[in-house]
Amino acid sequence: MRVRFAIAALVLLSACECDRARVREVEDAGVPCDIEVCGNDRDDDCDGLSDEGCPCLRVSEVCECVVGGPQEPCGPAVGACVPATRTCQLDGRWSACTGGLGPTDERCDGVDNDCDGATDEGLTRVCGLSRGVCREGVERCAAGAWSACEGATDAGVERCDGRLDEDCDGEVDEGCACIEGATEPCGSDAGVCRPGARTCQADGGWSACLGGTNPSPEVCDRLDNDCDGRVDQPGTCQPPVVMCPAARAAPTATPVTFVGTAADTDGTIASTQWTVTQRPPGATVTLTTTNAQASVQVDLPGSTTLQFCATDDDAQTACCTTVLSTASSCASPPAPPASTACATSWDGRPIVQFSPVPALLQYELSLAGTVLATASTGHNHVRPQTRIAPGAPPPGQALTLELRACRVNDPTCCSQPTPVFVRVVEACTSAVPPTAANVVLSEYVVTGEGSCPSPDCVTMDTCQAGEAVEITSLSNCPVTLDGFHFAYRNSNASTASLRWMNFGAMDVIPPRGVYVAIRNRQYAPTCAASLGAEQPGLFGLRISSLSMQGPNLCSGWFNNTGGGQSELRVAAGTIATGMTPTFSPGTAVARIAPYLSTGTACTSVGFDAVDSCGTVAGGNQPNQLLTPNQLGRLWHPCDAVLAPVPACVRN
Repeated sequence: MRVRFAIAALVLLSACECDRARVREVEDAGVPCDIEVCGNDRDDDCDGLSDEGCPCLRVSEVCECVVGGPQEPCGPAVGACVPATRTCQLDGRWSACTGGLGPTDERCDGVDNDCDGATDEGLTRVCGLSRGVCREGVERCAAGAWSACEGATDAGVERCDGRLDEDCDGEVDEGCACIEGATEPCGSDAGVCRPGARTCQADGGWSACLGGTNPSPEVCDRLDNDCDGRVDQPGTCQPPVVMCPAARAAPTATPVTFVGTAADTDGTIASTQWTVTQRPPGATVTLTTTNAQASVQVDLPGSTTLQFCATDDDAQTACCTTVLSTASSCASPPAPPASTACATSWDGRPIVQFSPVPALLQYELSLAGTVLATASTGHNHVRPQTRIAPGAPPPGQALTLELRACRVNDPTCCSQPTPVFVRVVEACTSAVPPTAANVVLSEYVVTGEGSCPSPDCVTMDTCQAGEAVEITSLSNCPVTLDGFHFAYRNSNASTASLRWMNFGAMDVIPPRGVYVAIRNRQYAPTCAASLGAEQPGLFGLRISSLSMQGPNLCSGWFNNTGGGQSELRVAAGTIATGMTPTFSPGTAVARIAPYLSTGTACTSVGFDAVDSCGTVAGGNQPNQLLTPNQLGRLWHPCDAVLAPVPACVRN
C-alpha cells in the first residue's frame, strides 16, 4: 500500500505542474496552495482541475461580484450620507460598506438625515398637555423648525368653580378663598354702619361689600361714624372758643359787670357759667349771673379771680379767667398790735390780746379768711367760741391767725392784717387726777363799799364784796376732782376759821380750763350791775354746784387780811360728816400759803379786780381792763402760772 500511494502522489505532482514559484505566488496572494483560487484559470490546489468549485469567476446571477476584484464605493451620496467602500468576499458577495456615513433617522434640523432626497419629510410630534381641561395637539417640522402647536387646548386661568382644573396643573381651585358665585354678609353693624353682602368672583376673591353702610371719617355729631365702638373720640369734637373781658379795677362794695363770649365751631353752646376761683382773705363776694353776664361785688380790697366757662352740645368745656382788683375808698385804720396769751392753745380757742379797741373800730380775728371772733370798742382780748382746729400732739398744729381793725360805719374799710402765730394741741378725753404739776389754785377778791358783813348776814344793801376760788387745769386732758377736797384756814389756824367742800364725780376741770369752786358777789345800791346768767362753756369754765361747810360761813368767806399766814389748798381724800379738815404737811396737790401779803388786800395769783364797779387798780399781772369783771373767767394761763411752775410750761 505504501508503494501505491507514493506512485499516485508522483503522478499528481507531475500533472498539476506545481513548482515552488507557483507556491510562492499563491501564498503571496494569501491563499494556501491547496486551495483553489477562482477566476485565474489555474489549478491552484494541484488537483488537476482549474477553477473547480468556484462559482464566481465572474459576475453572474449567482455572484454579486468577482472574487478578488477591486473594491467599489457603496452607500448613498445624498443628503447627510457620505459613500463608503466594499470588498467582494470569497462567496461572491459584497462586504458591508465601511468607512462612510450612512443614513440616520430623519430629524427636524433642515438636513436630509435619512438620505432619501427629501428634507424633514413627515416629521410631527405631540405637544401640549392632556390634563384637566387641556388636550394635546401636533407640531409639524418645516425648514428645520417645529411649527406652532396645532389642535391643542391651552391651559387657562384657574377659575374657582369647584369643578374644573382650568390651569391644567392637576389641582382644582387651588388658592381660591371661595367658590365662584357664593355670597356672604360683610361690613359692620356698629355705630352708623349696616351690613352688606359680597360675592365670590371667578378668581376666587371676594367682591367689594355692596348694599351696606360703610365706615366714614369720624365727625363731631354724637355718632360712631367710623364704627369703632367709640363716639366722638378725642380730637374729633372741638371745644368752644371762649373769651373773657379784660381785668377791671373798682372800689370795694361796688358792683362791676363782666360779659364773656363763647362760640362753638362744630355745634352750639349749651350753657355758660361764671364762678369765683380766688378772693381776698375773709372777703365776701356777691356774684349774680345772667347767661354770659356776671355782676360782681367784693367787700374787701384785694384781687378776685373770676372764671368763665362754656359747654357746647358735645359736652366739651372751655374756660378763661379775668381779675377784679378792688381797693378801699376809705382811710384804712392802722393794723392793731396783737399777741397771744400763750403761743400754745390746748383747747383750740387761743386768746389774742391787745390794747383796748379804740372808739369807732372793731377788731376781727380770722383764720384762712374765716372770721373767728370780733372785739368791740373797749375790749382788750378776743377768743373763738369753738375749737378752731383739731390740733396735733404737743407742741401742736402750727397756725397763723390774723387780726385786723375795721371801721364800724364801713365794715369794708379795714387795716392790713396782723399775723398771730399759735399752735393748737389736739383734745384729750381721758380724765386724769389732779397733781402738783397739772393744777393751779387761785383766789380773786373784789373789795366793795359799805359795811361788811351785813348785820344779819343776809341783807346786802350796804356791803359789796366779791370772791372766787378757781382751780385751773394745765393738762391737755380733763382733770377729775373726785376723791379730793378744798379747804381753808386763817393765819392762827383757828378751828372757827375752817371752811371746806368735798368734790365728787361731777366735779371735772375741762382741759386747760377753769373750775370755780367758790363764787360770791354782793351789790350795793350804787352799783347794781348783774353778772348775768352762768356760761359754763365760756373759756373752759366749770361752776361748782357745791356749798361750803364750816363753823362760821357768815363773817366773810376768807380772811383776806390775815397777816400772811392764811392757807388755801386742794388735797386728796374727803372729809366725813362731823369731821374737820387737817392740814398735814406735804399732802396738798395745790396750795396757796400765804396767799396775801400784809396790807395788800386785793393782790392775788391771777387778775386784779378791785373797787365796787370792776374798774382797774394797780396790782399784780395781768393788769388789763375786764368789763364787767369776770372773776377769773378770762384765763391767761401764761400770766397766771407763777413759780415754781414755769410760764407756758406745756410748751
